[in-house]
Amino acid sequence: MGTAQPALTGPDLTGPALSVAATAGPAEVVPVAFIGRTSTLMQDPVASLRRQVRKSKAWLPAGFKIVAWYWDVESGGLDLDQRSQGSNWQAAAGAGIPRDGGMADLLRAARSPEPPFAFVICEDIERSARDNYNSLKLERRLRDEGIAIFATDEPFSIQGVNATTILVRRVKQGVAEWYRLQLKEKVWEGLKEHNYDGWNIGPVPYGYTAERHTHPNPMKAATGRTKTRLAVDPVRGPIITQIYRWRVTDQLGVPTIRARLNADPAAYPPPDPVKGWTLAGLYKILANPKYTGYQVLGRTHITGPTRRVEVPPEQWIWSREATHPALVSKDMWDAAQRISAARGNVQDAEQPKTRTGRRYRYRGRLWCKICKRRMRGVTRTTPHAPKPASYTYYQCPHDPAARAHAAAYPDHPNVMISEKALMAATAGFFTQYVFGPNRAAMLKAQLPADAKQEAARRAQLAKRLDQQLAKNEAAQQALITGLEFPADPGDPAAAALRERIRARYRELHTEQKTLEAQRDQLDTVTTEVQDPALLDTLPILGDILTGAPAGLAEQLFEAFHLQAVFSKEHRQVTIRVTITDATPDAVARLRADTRVTLDKQRERDFEEGSSSWSYSSDDQRAPAKLPPHFIPELPPTTQQAHSQATAQATQ
Repeated sequence: MGTAQPALTGPDLTGPALSVAATAGPAEVVPVAFIGRTSTLMQDPVASLRRQVRKSKAWLPAGFKIVAWYWDVESGGLDLDQRSQGSNWQAAAGAGIPRDGGMADLLRAARSPEPPFAFVICEDIERSARDNYNSLKLERRLRDEGIAIFATDEPFSIQGVNATTILVRRVKQGVAEWYRLQLKEKVWEGLKEHNYDGWNIGPVPYGYTAERHTHPNPMKAATGRTKTRLAVDPVRGPIITQIYRWRVTDQLGVPTIRARLNADPAAYPPPDPVKGWTLAGLYKILANPKYTGYQVLGRTHITGPTRRVEVPPEQWIWSREATHPALVSKDMWDAAQRISAARGNVQDAEQPKTRTGRRYRYRGRLWCKICKRRMRGVTRTTPHAPKPASYTYYQCPHDPAARAHAAAYPDHPNVMISEKALMAATAGFFTQYVFGPNRAAMLKAQLPADAKQEAARRAQLAKRLDQQLAKNEAAQQALITGLEFPADPGDPAAAALRERIRARYRELHTEQKTLEAQRDQLDTVTTEVQDPALLDTLPILGDILTGAPAGLAEQLFEAFHLQAVFSKEHRQVTIRVTITDATPDAVARLRADTRVTLDKQRERDFEEGSSSWSYSSDDQRAPAKLPPHFIPELPPTTQQAHSQATAQATQ
């Protein structure tokens, strides 16, 4: 055997040259890695990959052989670090095309101490990536390992790519990115026109059937292609209307709606007979604007192979007019969205308790005045006391150790209130303002004196929300500025910083959507009528909550859609209830229900020697002092679809 000669090297300007050792003996095969990519859009992946393989083999000089195969079936617009995470390649691999991995595996092999290949070949440089930045990043990572990349439409030189090749390659990379973006724009504009004309895009929603029409393009029509409009399913359409009535009129939670539907599958046939009605399916139904009779496009945006993000409603593409029969009105659909945003995790009284542990009466009904977050229930016990006891409290979830929480509310204290104090305040509220003899006069004092006073209140609240939105927008813009310039891919600290910026941006985006929903609600002119006469339809009952069992209290809270806000600074609870046409019947049913009446509970507790219905005399903690001034604002509540009277007071 002869001795190895120095490797040939190319100019530093154009990247690495091939390092091919020459010997006096028989010529050795130069190992090459093949890199390919194809998408599944409007092409056959197997045929495309076979063409790329054939052209790459034909281009190779004598003595060069492909020994490693790296290819993917995915979009060339994906970020380099997001490549090779799908499974679309499996069908092509089953067709007999060899594969050692995807883009990630290629880079991993190139970083190994002894790479199994000397250089990389692809059919066209755009096969590596259709995004200019990622294409350059791939070249840089390979060049850092001393590996060159060639395309079959470029000249081969053992000294590596020259300046002219680099110039042509950069032009082609720019054209490839331009073509991808232009194609996306034209496709999107075509989809928008398709949507404006009322043609359905995507699956047919439950409650509708597909009305097929011959495709207007003769070539597509010849292959059997059609376009679809939506028609009402006579069996399933009324179910959608009923679901929205339960949600908006009765303000039921999704778990309760699911239980009612699954209780009678013959009357309410589920989308999937095997799975039945699911929470995820019902949430999609309640969020689908197509039930209003309009076609809507662009509700989500694809940001990765398996990731979708929600698009703000103001950016959705609506058809110019109603294009198919509506199953719910636009007002009812809007009300359902507000309920979903404001309801939280309130559990309906008719929903069975499925988990062991305490059931908190104010779950999802109590907010912190400072940060507007829902307060959560906690139970404290005294196991070592002479008489062990448990006490229930509600605590604001604000965490000063969380950067986002501390930045938003730096002076936020620990906010907690006992359930005993809440129940005392709530009992007093219902005794005076709902079931008391002077309730009509108290309600009159709470209602706006005239439209001018109500407009002033809404204008003040709108100004505050606009200020919060402006502050949120400024914070988001500052984060975007930090992401405008790409970081060094090899710097882990920079990558971690960018990820933290993205996480904070997602938090601000969520907060922005909440503020915008509140602001939009203020701009919506309500058509409901405040009807104080509804209060007179309720009986005079006095104090029915003090000492009441938990079941009665929860059902009463649900019947009146109770909401409360706690202000630690003023040691005050603001309570709001809504009386609708259905409230008197709900109260009558509660009074007639022998399972939850106070007398029955007291009789049962006396026989069992229990006093669970009353407060322990050993608990010396005094209820929070609740002064009769300063009424804080409540979070936005769902507007009723019929006349109502709203009572709000401080206890």
